[in-house]
Amino acid sequence: MPSLTMKMPSDFYFSFDAKTILDVVCNIKFRLLVFALVSVSACNHKKSDVQNAETNNTQLKEQLVKANKAQTFSEQSQINDFVSRYRYKMDTSATGLRYLIYKKGKGAVPNHQSIVKIKYEVKLLDGTICYNSAITGDLQFQLGKTDLPVGLQEGIQLMGVGDKAILITPSKLGYGFTGDGDMIPPNAVLVYDVELIKTDNSN
Repeated sequence: MPSLTMKMPSDFYFSFDAKTILDVVCNIKFRLLVFALVSVSACNHKKSDVQNAETNNTQLKEQLVKANKAQTFSEQSQINDFVSRYRYKMDTSATGLRYLIYKKGKGAVPNHQSIVKIKYEVKLLDGTICYNSAITGDLQFQLGKTDLPVGLQEGIQLMGVGDKAILITPSKLGYGFTGDGDMIPPNAVLVYDVELIKTDNSN
């Protein structure tokens, strides 16, 4: 094979065999190819991990949606049975609150920021009393700035002073899947018997 001669500044000569040069070049190319394949494989693994995580999140969301639908359906069935048993003629709000004003007063209607005072009793669908005015005293609070259930607050805004009402709140309008950590269990439908005593609408 022909040889390749390179002259260095010191007039010292190195002689390279053409085959040797070809082998070196091929070796470098092979190393680069291996590096590229490893890099692509690592990227593919990362993409696969991300895709798996996204798939798991999607599946979890779907399961939660199904569980919520099942819970809602179960609660609505229980509420319907309760209403039928007591023959209540109740209205339903856009949020799912059931309400019946069974005694009308002549007082003012609160707004969403009013300070109100109520006599009340709250119980479960099976009749278990959780709290009432005899236990806690009458409740006074500002609408929109209390941790009391949103269903109760919504119902009070449908009443006037002197009104008495039955409010039935699905768990999503009550204490949700946690309960209140005391008398109200998780996923509880609540039945309120409420009288609006007074309202301060000056806020």
